Amino acid sequence: MSENTHQDELPFTLLLVDDDLDVLGANARFLRLNQIEVVIAESADTAIERLKSERIDAIVTDLRMPGMSGLEFTAQARIIRPLIPVVFFSGFATVADVVAAMRLGAVDFLEKPVEPQHLLSTLKALESRYEGAIDSRALHVDVTSDTAPFRYRVLAYEKLLIEESLMKHDGHVGKVIESLQINRRTLNDKMRRLGITRHTHG
Repeated sequence: MSENTHQDELPFTLLLVDDDLDVLGANARFLRLNQIEVVIAESADTAIERLKSERIDAIVTDLRMPGMSGLEFTAQARIIRPLIPVVFFSGFATVADVVAAMRLGAVDFLEKPVEPQHLLSTLKALESRYEGAIDSRALHVDVTSDTAPFRYRVLAYEKLLIEESLMKHDGHVGKVIESLQINRRTLNDKMRRLGITRHTHG
């Protein structure tokens, strides 16, 4: 089906960011053994370069890193790829950290040490976010709700960003494509599946 064509063509690729090289290597090896393509970065600065130069479908980043934090990195990543799903993990996150992460559009927040199977299931949920019909309940979810199903939050966040961009650009799809850094086919597919029309925003 056309909805899954892009997944048939290219593997799901994760950008994994962590300054702890032992944890970074162990998680990368485990995910690769489970058919997840992994691009690694040991710092936020390196991760930004990876994001600019490589095709990335999702990001998993540590919250606390020397230099640029995970939150600061995500704010910059959103400029480069506004729709990319981001998952945070941390061993000592505060409520304020979690709130800030959700405001940046984080779709999940995992506690360190992350159980490898839990990390894998989280990523598999991200990988399958375009598969099958969308449950209408997903389109009315509060993206900051930690009780809403993970997949629903991903879809609701994408819907929110696309609608906000359409409003900002008076329904001009070309400008939306430029601002969200996605191609026309992907945008059209997302709009159709998320029930978004240009005419309600122009």
